[in-house]
Amino acid sequence: MIPNSRATLRASSIWAGLRKACFISLLTPALSFAHDPGLSTVQLRFLPNRIESEMTFARGDLESLLRLDADDDGTVSSLELAATRPALEQLAREALGVRIDQRVVAAESIGYRLDEANNFHLTGVWPLQRGGTLVLGSALMDRLPRGHRQYVTALAPTGAVLAEALLSAGQNGITLDLKKLFEAEAAPYCNHTTRGFLMLGVEHIATGYDHLLFLFALLLMAPAFRQAALLITSFTVAHSITLGLATLDLLHVPSKYVEPLIAASIVYVGVENLIRRDGPRGRWLLTFAFGLVHGLGFASVLRELGVGAGATGVVMPLLSFNLGVEAGQIAIVAIALPLIWLARKFPAGARYGVPMASSVVVALGGWWLLERTIF
Repeated sequence: MIPNSRATLRASSIWAGLRKACFISLLTPALSFAHDPGLSTVQLRFLPNRIESEMTFARGDLESLLRLDADDDGTVSSLELAATRPALEQLAREALGVRIDQRVVAAESIGYRLDEANNFHLTGVWPLQRGGTLVLGSALMDRLPRGHRQYVTALAPTGAVLAEALLSAGQNGITLDLKKLFEAEAAPYCNHTTRGFLMLGVEHIATGYDHLLFLFALLLMAPAFRQAALLITSFTVAHSITLGLATLDLLHVPSKYVEPLIAASIVYVGVENLIRRDGPRGRWLLTFAFGLVHGLGFASVLRELGVGAGATGVVMPLLSFNLGVEAGQIAIVAIALPLIWLARKFPAGARYGVPMASSVVVALGGWWLLERTIF
């Protein structure tokens, strides 16, 4: 009996360590938002003698540069907007740097506006001079929070996409050849956009703690590879469908409904784990249904970047972003699933581990649900 007692004690110690690590890893992300903030867009329209720009920020992102809501009531009144007019005009003037053959080009006019969706638009017009190389730089990237991204689209007078780029603090500009700019046969520039959207997808799933917690809760009850593969496939197919439909603007569900539903899906799966200890049957159907909701959450990233707002420039960002999400998801599952199976091999892990982990899932999902509906 002594060897068995030692083995049980050793298994309990191992599982206690795993529980502690799991709890810390789950609790720490809960202090952050579920999605990566800091997304803005820049649309540039090249006309024969000028460049028209429109830079769009969520109000929260712009307030990291300039305090707009002076009374902290959650809205920007006309009086508050008027009070910050000089600062906003200066920000619009500094937002975009334009150089032609190393010569700095000053803006002819600037402006700003606040739309109904609480987004700020900084606009400007720059003269387009003849030259060889045009360099456009987002002068605000160094002042925005770390991890902020800007999706830049350069359009011809006809609306055709001339160039696209995903800017970050490390790559905050785009270079164009003026000689090829208006050539009809010239292929659109790419400027590492594919890689940028691929990495954005990886980053989004890696920091999308609600999506990861949902997958974790599902995998807790997957006894073998076949069941796990079916669950992951169902989730992938479902969120890919709604990601594509929402990005193409064929399906529109406001985030105020999507985000609480994502939190509710986490709570539901966690509670089901606690009630149906024998392993819920037909869970792949439930996973598919909830995956459709999670896909709408993924799509919010591309929609905030302006992808899909027009008829052009959507296929590459959509495919690259989705591929990045899937690559990140596979990498995370490849690490988590063996650890879950290892823990379940121990009697203490199978008996106490799943209920404890599921309880943590319910608690975090419930907090996010309250945060997204009441707080």
